[in-house]
Amino acid sequence: MDLQELQALVKESVRDADLRTSEIPSIDLYVDQITSLTTEKLMEGSERFRDRVLTKTMINNYSKDGLISPIKGKKYTKGQILQMLLVYSLKNTLSIGEIKRILQNVYAIPALDAAALERVYESFLDSKEGAREAVWELLESYVEKNALDVSNDADFFTLLLGLSALSSYLKNATQALLEARYPDLNAEKEREEQEKREVAKRQKEEKKEEKKAAKAKKEDAVEAEDKP
Repeated sequence: MDLQELQALVKESVRDADLRTSEIPSIDLYVDQITSLTTEKLMEGSERFRDRVLTKTMINNYSKDGLISPIKGKKYTKGQILQMLLVYSLKNTLSIGEIKRILQNVYAIPALDAAALERVYESFLDSKEGAREAVWELLESYVEKNALDVSNDADFFTLLLGLSALSSYLKNATQALLEARYPDLNAEKEREEQEKREVAKRQKEEKKEEKKAAKAKKEDAVEAEDKP
């Protein structure tokens, strides 16, 4: 494999297809209509993405977990479909709990009405093209800076290791930004409770040691008194 072949593979690997807001009907849709719509769009992208369909089960779970606004009846609004698509995108990196924490804070923003959400979604899709280009630019830079020969098995393995590390770093950075902006209050409370339990455990052990030492001292004193 040479650098040109590598570039072609990488660019194809990030060629996903996204629904634009103009492609989502303004009328409310049933679940089956939503899954058909998203699956058809998915087929326009790379084969690598074609098994990542948005399913009826996923949509139902998003609703149960409070990741989309409550449904009325059996149909979903355009706004709720956009919410599904945002969750669908975030779940590749973050846990459902982390996504829920983000969206609960975002949905609470007074100015984020349906029109604003559409603008955010469209802005996100516009930025993705730059992200796709950045993937290759970053990979190419990594190869050049480390003087890797991608036709060489050892160098190719080094490249895979480096990309794996980079993927981990980006995920960690995403989670760090999430924690800084939207801290997990439940986790913080649990940490505080854990600290209290550890302090109480240490204090109990210290008292136990103090009693043990006092008992030993008393026994030594009695022994000393018994000696002629």
